[in-house]
Amino acid sequence: MVDHRELFEDVTADLARAGFDIDRWPSGLRIGHGPHGVLIDWPPAEQAADQPPPAEGIRAAVTGAVAAVLRESGYRVAPAGPDGLLVTASRPVRVAAPDAPGEGGREPAGVPEQWWG
Repeated sequence: MVDHRELFEDVTADLARAGFDIDRWPSGLRIGHGPHGVLIDWPPAEQAADQPPPAEGIRAAVTGAVAAVLRESGYRVAPAGPDGLLVTASRPVRVAAPDAPGEGGREPAGVPEQWWG
């Protein structure tokens, strides 16, 4: 299994900022490492700690809310199983526009010249 530690940390931090309780997951939702990214799903009923699993409609609503938050944050999110999500890519790097205030329309320092033979 590939280690997606940085992606896992970014996803859990973004979900925490959005108000999801990632420490205990009282909803029963779990976050883990998958072979291709971060897997967010529901444990089987027999693995539920001390509460029955939520109804299908609640699982669908929570899964949809998690997917919306992650997509809004710039992640790629795909279905994984009946109630799961696979997060496969982190946010793109933001690059300042070349005409940013204070730059005078010049390229930022560190950008090599381009030669078009």
